[in-house]
Amino acid sequence: MAALGRGWAVLVMPALLLACGGERQVSIQFAAQVRGEPLRCDATYEKIGASGTTLQLLDFKAYVRSVALVRENGDRYPLLLEQDGRWQRETVVMRKGRRYRETIAMLDFEDGTGTCNTGSPEIRTEVVGLVPDFDDYTGVEFTLGVPPELNHKNVEWVEPPLNVPSMWWSLTNGYRFLRLDVRAGGNRPYVFHLRADGCTGTPDIGVNCSAENQSTLFLKGFVPGQSRVVFDVAALFAQTDFESSADGMTDPVAGCLSSADDPECASLLPQVGLGRGPIAPGGADAFIRVE
Repeated sequence: MAALGRGWAVLVMPALLLACGGERQVSIQFAAQVRGEPLRCDATYEKIGASGTTLQLLDFKAYVRSVALVRENGDRYPLLLEQDGRWQRETVVMRKGRRYRETIAMLDFEDGTGTCNTGSPEIRTEVVGLVPDFDDYTGVEFTLGVPPELNHKNVEWVEPPLNVPSMWWSLTNGYRFLRLDVRAGGNRPYVFHLRADGCTGTPDIGVNCSAENQSTLFLKGFVPGQSRVVFDVAALFAQTDFESSADGMTDPVAGCLSSADDPECASLLPQVGLGRGPIAPGGADAFIRVE
């Protein structure tokens, strides 16, 4: 029923706009931070994680889909996205024999300077679209991820914003929904890649995954034009011991690649709404919250 409700809400949005007597354009602002400071490619951050390690940014991008505003009474209104041909778009997918409209946008927090030397100068920190012109929006909702029907297409044949090679993970024939690459302690790469797990198959014959690893996040206290969604890297890594990560044998990669048996994912996945843990999105000290 949840999927049916979501699809219906998107399909009737034009009628809702007419019924309520107007619409307005909103910009959902996102920001990357470290303890209240902007996350920059030309900065070094001290005393991060359980090991009190220095940290530098290498790359930070994310896909968000099904972005919606939520009124005080709980009614949810998906954004009709501005079709800009690069950062965000609307598409139609087939799901259980029915057509659904899906929206997807890409966020890019690195500007190609400093330690982000494999990136590009362009950044994107907003999702822009139309909603009914109500004045009592008090929450925002979105999913970190790519619609499953689009997650395993050949990256060479897709439209923006899915045509970004650095967000493609060839081992699972799918996308990284969130890619955060850092350098810890001066020279040790450490990654957090949110993606589907346990995937078999290929795009031409079909891919099946045991865990899609996508969760819908609802954040209270969001007022359009006044609030923004913050990704706080210091909060994400608060329990991470960078000094002991990746022993090269049982855990060959320093970081979390969204595998259920990766010990380094235990403190990271709950902060994007997956797994179990004491910290969840939306809290005052959470990785993803409203400010």
